[in-house]
Amino acid sequence: MRFELILAGLLTLLMMASSSAQNRARAELPSSRGPVTIEAGLLAKESADRWVAYDRVVIRFQNTIIKSSKISYNPITEEATFEGGVELIDGTQWLKAGRAELRLKDDTGVLYEVEGFTDQALFVKAKRLVKTGPGTYIASDGFITACDDAVPKWSFKLKKARIRLDSSARIKHTFFRIKGIPVFYLPYVAIPTEKKKRSSGFMIPSTGNSNKKGRRLSQAFYLVLGDSADVTVHEDYFSERGFGHGVAFRTRPNATTTLQLDGYLLDDKKGQGGASFNATGETYFANGFRAVADFNLVSNFLFRQVFSDNFFTATQPTEVSSVFLTNNFQSRSVNILVSREETLFPGRNAVIRSFPTFQFKLHGHRFSRLPFYLDLDTAAGGFSRADSLIETPSMTQRLDFFPQLYFSLPLFQGLRVTPKVAFRETFYSDSLTSKESSQSGGVSGDNLARQYLELSLDLKGWGLSKIYRESSLSGSWKHLIEPTARYQYRSGIDDFNRTLRFDEYDTITNSHEIEYGIFNRIFVRRGSGEDRQTREWLSVKVVQKHFFDPDFGGAFEANTVNQFSTFTSLSGFHFGGIRRDFSPVTTLARVTPQPGFSFDARTDYDPDFHRLRNFGVAGHFIRSQLLLSAAYFRTRELEQGSFESNQIQSHIAIGRLRRGLSASGTLRYDAESSRLLNHRARLNYFWDCCGVSVDYQGFNLGARQESQIRFAFFLKGIGSLGTIRRPRSPF
Repeated sequence: MRFELILAGLLTLLMMASSSAQNRARAELPSSRGPVTIEAGLLAKESADRWVAYDRVVIRFQNTIIKSSKISYNPITEEATFEGGVELIDGTQWLKAGRAELRLKDDTGVLYEVEGFTDQALFVKAKRLVKTGPGTYIASDGFITACDDAVPKWSFKLKKARIRLDSSARIKHTFFRIKGIPVFYLPYVAIPTEKKKRSSGFMIPSTGNSNKKGRRLSQAFYLVLGDSADVTVHEDYFSERGFGHGVAFRTRPNATTTLQLDGYLLDDKKGQGGASFNATGETYFANGFRAVADFNLVSNFLFRQVFSDNFFTATQPTEVSSVFLTNNFQSRSVNILVSREETLFPGRNAVIRSFPTFQFKLHGHRFSRLPFYLDLDTAAGGFSRADSLIETPSMTQRLDFFPQLYFSLPLFQGLRVTPKVAFRETFYSDSLTSKESSQSGGVSGDNLARQYLELSLDLKGWGLSKIYRESSLSGSWKHLIEPTARYQYRSGIDDFNRTLRFDEYDTITNSHEIEYGIFNRIFVRRGSGEDRQTREWLSVKVVQKHFFDPDFGGAFEANTVNQFSTFTSLSGFHFGGIRRDFSPVTTLARVTPQPGFSFDARTDYDPDFHRLRNFGVAGHFIRSQLLLSAAYFRTRELEQGSFESNQIQSHIAIGRLRRGLSASGTLRYDAESSRLLNHRARLNYFWDCCGVSVDYQGFNLGARQESQIRFAFFLKGIGSLGTIRRPRSPF
């Protein structure tokens, strides 16, 4: 019985609601900008110039919807008065007011005691909001924020603000407030609105503190240069060091071209100042060519070490700048390169320049239907080098011609042998003088023609494998063993000690060697159906070289650093300080137990010294709100050119940037000198409309022993206040 009563009551309410909806009055009135539709519980025409509506009134006009308890409308002047609460909806605009006076003819009017969103992010509250036209307002006595709280987490107090929905909200003489408490005064603020169009003006100032540089104050001015370019000029003041001046220019003139230029100059009170210039650019041409520019120039490395914001740039020993033009089509490649490379040394820095170098490459070109293939490298360019030992003329010409002919012959069970014959001729317009005088850096204008013949034999492709029984928990496993071998004979380089060294091509020597190695790989397959996946679980590579000619055709010199291409192609760590028949045994291993967890190890074992030359391990572990990574590197001083090092690096990050608390920390420790080189800790907290980050970093690098504190306050829809770069999409 009770159920029937409830059902009868619900049906009665539905019938009443339906009857009420059907009895609502509706009128459509003409206007200069289209029809105005009025719906209300009671609608009356009191005179030719006055319509009155009561009870849940809704006006629809173009894309605008206005709701109110009572309105009066003049169809002649197209003016409307709203009382008893007003709600205005127009696209992404949503405004709520106590009362309003609007003129539909020119989209103007006044709203009183108003609050709401002028776009998807910007919330305004004002005692009086004057609508001066389509999408333009003047707000008085209130605040602007992006927070939807009774007392917003942050806001800009306003006496008067001009708001353009397609541009910005501009406020003069405002206070930035946190939870209603004034923090600092700003004479002028421009806040981007819905379309977030770029606009010129001063950016929010920032500050930080350092025990070596003192208080840092930064102010920038942003200037829009049309639709595709802008420039930012910024000034830094360090209370203990002086003024820094920076400029950044960006442009994207078309969809395939970008260019960014950055320059910075600082006149340091303590003599550690300098200047830097960085540039990156890229463009694509219709004929398939691609041009790239990447400049990194600094007046001195001490300036970069002292004033860099991160450990990597502060310790990087080499500055490389290059511009190249390239076109790759089918098996061919055409390249033009200009570059400059400067490497830091205790005495004079080594500077190597490459003037326009033209290069043509042909790879894997097959001779008709014959099973022979051709690789061809040709180049012509100019180079120069200056360091503490030698200084070449302003341009040394180098012409290079290097064809390689080969074919691949299948043997059995997947094993293939690839014989290759190659010839190379290189012309140098200058050369080193005799061995005795070259020790003092003598460079001669005598030409040098280097010619050599190279024969090689590659054996690979053969392997042993076994698949282990599949289980429901661990899946199926496959173990693969792949041995490899490469024999090489190179002869004809009799004047190696007269060759000027510009790059790796100039470190080629006579050689008679064999490289042999073995790969162990373990694969795991898990899942079922379409979700079944195979991945590599473990990979171990062990490789070594045997030198039949340990003198390398007379190029090897005892008690010195011998940097030959045959050494560097095996290991990035130097081992050419002694005469040897066998290279170190290089081992590379990687284990990936599961996605997001990886571990790498590498080492060189020296059979001549019967000990490890170097050892390194690195790994990372990633889960939804946790990242752990660590690395350890150890090298030993066993001969001239090698050195002792023992360093540990670690990083941890917890939490998510999008919402809530997150933290990260980094340590770099030199166990050899018992010195903490760099440490960094960052704490972040993000709400729905803002976030705050505090960063503490310390350096202990030669001329730089410094601790600094930086902070940033991120505002949704606006930007950041502080000296920390904004993280990716925190909101």
